Amino acid sequence: MKHFENLGSLCAYIVILLSPLVIIHKMDKLEAKVTQHKVIYYQVDSYGGAWHGKVTKKEITETGYAVEVGTYGRFLVTKEQYDTIKVGDEAPEFLKKRGS
Repeated sequence: MKHFENLGSLCAYIVILLSPLVIIHKMDKLEAKVTQHKVIYYQVDSYGGAWHGKVTKKEITETGYAVEVGTYGRFLVTKEQYDTIKVGDEAPEFLKKRGS
């Protein structure tokens, strides 16, 4: 019986010693999520409306290829579309279509 009592105490000590490590690990993961830059992508829904804008920025992000069109925002595009777009060009027609 004494053997099991020592084993229980040993397990309790291990849990007490490892708890701070688990908490620190969880806090680091939470901090990484909080400090991560939030990116908002828009879906074009102004079908039929006339909008004009120039491509002001291109970038490759964790989520894919993105272009920014003036004040209209940032749009996800395919690699092929990304390669054909140049900064300073008018917004491509495929961005102006609904559901693009």
